[in-house]
Amino acid sequence: MAEKRKNEKSNISESQMMNALMEYVTDTIYFKDLNSKCIRINKACAEKYGINDPAEAVGKTDFDFFSEEHAQQAYNDEQNIIKTGKPIVDFEEKETWHGREDRWISTTKMPFYNKKGEIIGTFGISRDITDKKKAEEKVEYLSFHDGLTGLYNRAFFDEELKRLDTERQLPITIVMGDLNGLKVINDAYGHAKGDILLKRIADILKESFRREDIISRWGGDEFISILPKTSAEDAKNIVRRIKELCSEKSTTDIPLSISIGISTKKKNSENIDDVLKKAEDRMYKNKISDSASIQESLVISLKENLKKGDYRSEIRIKKMEEYALLIGRKLKLSSIKLEELSLLLNLHNIGKLALVDEIMAKKGRLTKEEWKIIKELPEIGYRIADSSTKLKPIAESILSHHEWYNGQGYPRGIKGDEIPILARISFLVNSYESMTRDKPYRKKMTKKEAIEEIKRCSGTQFDPKIANTFIEILEGEEE
Repeated sequence: MAEKRKNEKSNISESQMMNALMEYVTDTIYFKDLNSKCIRINKACAEKYGINDPAEAVGKTDFDFFSEEHAQQAYNDEQNIIKTGKPIVDFEEKETWHGREDRWISTTKMPFYNKKGEIIGTFGISRDITDKKKAEEKVEYLSFHDGLTGLYNRAFFDEELKRLDTERQLPITIVMGDLNGLKVINDAYGHAKGDILLKRIADILKESFRREDIISRWGGDEFISILPKTSAEDAKNIVRRIKELCSEKSTTDIPLSISIGISTKKKNSENIDDVLKKAEDRMYKNKISDSASIQESLVISLKENLKKGDYRSEIRIKKMEEYALLIGRKLKLSSIKLEELSLLLNLHNIGKLALVDEIMAKKGRLTKEEWKIIKELPEIGYRIADSSTKLKPIAESILSHHEWYNGQGYPRGIKGDEIPILARISFLVNSYESMTRDKPYRKKMTKKEAIEEIKRCSGTQFDPKIANTFIEILEGEEE
């Protein structure tokens, strides 16, 4: 008797639980027979079908509610479950209706057994995921990936930052990076080379961060990452890895360097925007402290690339630099100006980096069109130098390097003291170098012939005072 009461209580309990599920669960629940006809549905399913009483669905099939296409697919799925006993779990499908908006659901369908273990139909539960699908479609529409680097874009970053800014994701660390030297690379070699630089940095970031981290291109040369459940110390290890890979994968053509700032949200009360701003501030602070070494690396890279197309020997280049510095000292230039002069002697023709290889390699005389391109080099060189902190002081001298003392030079036709003194010195010394070197279309001058040529052009091409100073140096040399 006691056992009977226990079973009755158990049966009542199971019945109550079933009724509660069918009454209050917001997901749709349904039971069907071997012919896929409804045996029982819950209240939520009745509301979806557009009927008041769940009992009204008994004996009906999906063909009474859905479009023929969807009903047929559902019927086929259920008959396959009955035949094989294999369930369908968490399957996402589109429900299509007669005269109603389509909906997306995540559905699970199972075989329905009797007490003997025989399949007598199917039962299922489905959840409306239309809002989720619409959000996914919006993500796809907005194209949440950066087309160049393959990283997420800023729009995706903003959405993910909102989603991940929860207490269970703490600590959340923001890592922001600013690519160094992109403008110089773009100006010197063209945007195609700059794009390669961006891709290489992006690849390093992908290799360094973890799968769960959100890595995005924040702007033109800025990158940002969200690291959920990550301390500042763990983030620093990732940053060290980034720096190591930049060093390993840098080349003379494309030096890789990125300045990085880190900030961590540890408490839910902290504002994530403040954390982001702190990461940005630290990034720019590090960029300033890194500036000297970054600029030095860029200058070395530019010098090395200029040497590739230089017909002169290292000894000859060094000799011209010595001449220029001797002139500068005799004219009592400051130590800072002498340093700038040395830099100018090495980089006055930096605009050549933007030249096509055919013109650079040409040994004969240039055509009119080629000369037109050559005459644009001072302006190209100026833009390159002006975008570099290290080279900015000599940018004006690079632009003025081919100006004549009498105003007949290019590109601006300025004259006399309007031409920076460093440009006047470098132009003279480089002209002398050109005079005393064999060319395919003429023989080199002797030192004596070159001096006579400098005298002849003094006051027209060359500054008379600088010309006289240089002649004194040349005539004072031992033969």
